[in-house]
Amino acid sequence: MKLDEIVTENIDIDYEKKFLDDFMLMLKFYKPELFRKVKQTGVISSMIGQEMGVDEPEFFLAGYYSNIGLLAMGSIFNKSGHLTEEEHAVIKRHPVLASEYLETKGLRKASYLAYHHHEFTSGKGYYRVTNFAKEAAFINIADVFQGCLTPKPYRPQLTLREAIEATLEPYGQYLLLKKEELDKIESVLRAFHANL
Repeated sequence: MKLDEIVTENIDIDYEKKFLDDFMLMLKFYKPELFRKVKQTGVISSMIGQEMGVDEPEFFLAGYYSNIGLLAMGSIFNKSGHLTEEEHAVIKRHPVLASEYLETKGLRKASYLAYHHHEFTSGKGYYRVTNFAKEAAFINIADVFQGCLTPKPYRPQLTLREAIEATLEPYGQYLLLKKEELDKIESVLRAFHANL
C-alpha cells in the first residue's frame, strides 16, 4: 500500500506540531526514558524521511507518536531484564494503541504508519503484515536503531557497526527498499550517531 492512497481529512498541521511540542515537554518531565526513545526515534525517522524525499506532514508526526502506546505499558517498559512471553505480548500492543490515538485525532496516515512500524516484508513483524508503505519501514528503522544505541540492563549499547547491521539486516532482501535506498539510510544513521 502507498501512503498517498489513504484519504485524510483536513488537519491543522501547525496545531498538531505545537501539540506535539507540548506533549514532548510533558514526557520529558514525567517519563524521561520514554521521552528519549520518542524524541530520538522521531528525529531519526525525520532525517530518513528528508533524505528519502518524504514530504507528508503526517509522516513526521508518526515518527514521534509511533511509540506513544508505551505510556500504557507501566513498569514493563522499564523492566531491567528480558521480557516474559506474556510481557512481550503486552508490549506488542503499543502500535495499536498509538494507531488508535492518532485515529481519534483524525491523523489517518500517521495512524497507519504507527500501526505498521513493527512490520517486516518477511511477515515476522508484530502482526505478520507483509504489505505496507515503505514510510512505515523508515520509522521501524529509526526505532530499531534507537533501541540498539540505548544501553539495556542486560546488555551494553551496541557499537555503530552492530547497530547498523541489526537495524538494516531485515531489509537485506531488497523486497521493500532498494540497495541504493538502504545505502542512503545507512548514511543518515551514521550522521545521527556522529552527533550523539
